[in-house]
Amino acid sequence: MRFLLFIILAVFTWHVSAQITASETSHDFGEIYEEGQTYTDITFTNKTGKTQYLLTIDKPRDVYYIFSAKKLAPDSSIIIRFKVNDGIKGKFNYQTDIYFSDSNDPISIFLTGTIKSVSSNPLTDCPDFNSKPPSADLNFSLVIKVIDSITREPIPNALVSLVERGELVGQYNTNQKGIVVRNVPLGYYFITAEKNPYYSNFFEGYVNAQRNYVEIELSFTEPEIVYHEEPETLETVYEDEVDTVSIPDPVIVEEIPQDSVEEPEIIVPEIIPPLTEIPDSILDPGYFKFSNITFILDASSSMNSYGKLDLMKMSMIELVKILRPDDNVTVLKYAAEAQVLLEHVSGDKKEEIISVIKGIKTSGSTAGGDAIKVAYALNQQRHLHDGNNLVIMITDGVFNKGSTDYDATIEQYFKSDGTRFSVVGIKTTDFVAEHMQAIVTKGGGDFIEIHTVHDAQTKLIAEIRRTAYKG
Repeated sequence: MRFLLFIILAVFTWHVSAQITASETSHDFGEIYEEGQTYTDITFTNKTGKTQYLLTIDKPRDVYYIFSAKKLAPDSSIIIRFKVNDGIKGKFNYQTDIYFSDSNDPISIFLTGTIKSVSSNPLTDCPDFNSKPPSADLNFSLVIKVIDSITREPIPNALVSLVERGELVGQYNTNQKGIVVRNVPLGYYFITAEKNPYYSNFFEGYVNAQRNYVEIELSFTEPEIVYHEEPETLETVYEDEVDTVSIPDPVIVEEIPQDSVEEPEIIVPEIIPPLTEIPDSILDPGYFKFSNITFILDASSSMNSYGKLDLMKMSMIELVKILRPDDNVTVLKYAAEAQVLLEHVSGDKKEEIISVIKGIKTSGSTAGGDAIKVAYALNQQRHLHDGNNLVIMITDGVFNKGSTDYDATIEQYFKSDGTRFSVVGIKTTDFVAEHMQAIVTKGGGDFIEIHTVHDAQTKLIAEIRRTAYKG
């Protein structure tokens, strides 16, 4: 009797497990906007041990489908592609029943999501298998639409720039519907849109397969940016692997004798062309001195808005791409205190420099005055007698904490050995621009304003070329 029960149980278990299975029985499309993804593929596998057939598909009116085959040999699969109608705005929850010859019961597939924007030309036919739906990895279709802020009409041929952690992913032009569709990995993006005579505008945030639509409004008036004063009592959190620099007051700089620093011998051409005639992406040693650059990067919490941190990172990454092995780079960041991130790294170690730049995070208030003193001390350690010695601060505002006699330090070094001091202002106010202009004048440098992706691509490079030019 026990043996008979065992046989019956085994046959029943085999019958339950040996059936046609679906790769998924529910699919959530998330929010669907115009040009968004409206179809998905589901794989059905025959595990019955016998040849089976697709019999019929019982579906709602607004679901469309195609299939790769009707016959399923043992251990083989077919694909059924399901598409939802994106011509009806609102939430949807569709059940589709698939009948195969192995069972009287269907396999039910549930399709859910929300149509947020009705397609201007909805296609009722399901795309053929030459069109591939999104893969199951971390990539997805990102839809970006650029519109007029008043009329709400799409803006064709607007330039859209995608930036991720300071690196330019790509630049694209919108189509006649004001739309760009790109396949990108999920992540946090800074996305800008621009077209004359509009002011540029941006989106900044996290996007994924469910949050895959970005709408950017352009207007003929400059978008208002609200600046907040940083409180001096903010608690600062630092990365564990970075040492905090203790700053003595005053900072005493011990200069290395000039003849102790080896400098490469350069053969200077007899005729140096005008700076404007030398391609922007070239730092030819015959035309440009080698550079000893110390960067002071604002990592206060005010930089973590309006894309300012990405613009700062991008401007540096673009410069690093054209640095030469004999260029020297030191990087400090400052918030409540100064921290050395890179110390005397040659320009050919691009991956190392870019990795550090992309990893910068914000926190705390703004002790820029202290960081300036540390920067000059480090810059002097690699001072080039006939080179381009430069301290560059990249910030969005004035300092509200720390040393206040930094202007004397800046003026002293420019007068004594020609070390220049320049400031890159990221989306700064007129008040900040005026304040910083007065400081850089004492240091023989320039104040460079960066407001757009194009500025980040070009202006810092232009400053290095200007200060290193031999003509």
